Amino acid sequence: MDSNKKNIIKRVAIIACMVGLLGYCIFAVSKLQRPLQKVMCNSIHINIADSIEYRFVSSIMLKNHLKEENLFPIGKETGIDLSDSIEKSIASLSPVKEVQCFMGYNGVFYIDVTQRCPLFRVLNQLGESYYVDQDRRIMPVSSIFTAYTPIITGYISNKDAQNSFYDLMQYLIADQDWNALFAEIHVDKEQNIRLTSRQGIPYIEIGPINNYKEKMEKLRAWYRQFPHKNDASIYKQITIAYDELIFCTKIENHE
Repeated sequence: MDSNKKNIIKRVAIIACMVGLLGYCIFAVSKLQRPLQKVMCNSIHINIADSIEYRFVSSIMLKNHLKEENLFPIGKETGIDLSDSIEKSIASLSPVKEVQCFMGYNGVFYIDVTQRCPLFRVLNQLGESYYVDQDRRIMPVSSIFTAYTPIITGYISNKDAQNSFYDLMQYLIADQDWNALFAEIHVDKEQNIRLTSRQGIPYIEIGPINNYKEKMEKLRAWYRQFPHKNDASIYKQITIAYDELIFCTKIENHE
């Protein structure tokens, strides 16, 4: 067989493969896309992302919500209009970050939900209690689930919780040493910050929030250089608010 015939055969084979692939793509798209016509809904499939770690949203909660809003699709001819209404209704729920809904050709209505993820919780001087999520948005607490997160208490505004204190909490949580050590932050009237430690000396006074990274690195160096002094039976507080200085406050009546 000469080279010209071989080239022709190769070209024909390539074209045939391309046509076959194109046909498969058209078939797949036609099966997976939302049907233009209404389809009788016989069941619901709900997928909730991160449902092991967070349980702000549940399948029962979503179904009850749709029933209350008269949007429950089972037993109804469901198309794009009802799908969009259901999607908007679920998106309005405070724990929901993203949602996608569509009716399948097989009679199954699909709901995919991504929950909002809290970074920390705020309990402020006004008696307000809320989370700040990973997108810096205020998130109401839930009556059905409590997330295990660090807590900020005291004199903190909503704006500061979403900005400067968000940056501080993000820094502490991302750091392996600090994430394991600190569970709570308190802010006093003068905006001085006190960290509560899980082990060793119980309180760390870092003063105002400015230069908190430099202060925390100073504390890290002190921990590593003097681990034997991190003793809660002798000291009740470490102060790192001042440049190049660290003060340890002894427990009263301790010699």
